[in-house]
Amino acid sequence: MPIATTGVIDLFRSIAMTVLGVILSLIPPALWFAWTETMLLAVVAIGVVSAAALVVLADSEPQGGEDPEAAAHVARRRILADRSIVEIHRIFPLTYHHSLVDKTRFRQAMEKVRQLLK
Repeated sequence: MPIATTGVIDLFRSIAMTVLGVILSLIPPALWFAWTETMLLAVVAIGVVSAAALVVLADSEPQGGEDPEAAAHVARRRILADRSIVEIHRIFPLTYHHSLVDKTRFRQAMEKVRQLLK
């Protein structure tokens, strides 16, 4: 499939997912205002169908082949994030718990993390 067609399909898919998300965000208030049993069942049915459609759209992959460079870049970023988290906790465990008690130690640890991530 041509790249232009794939781009249009991805655009429509993104728009559809956004619309379904908005519909799902309106379901809770709609349940409050459903004053009859029929309306309540209709709102629930719309919610279930919208959620199912959103899951199908989110899980479906684009028809075009995946760009190997983009996939490699995403894999490198995931590895970096995992390593960064491990390294942050190795340098200064439970950083968020101790940052208010000992601010100088917190700053020193964050400086070490900054140096690692450069």
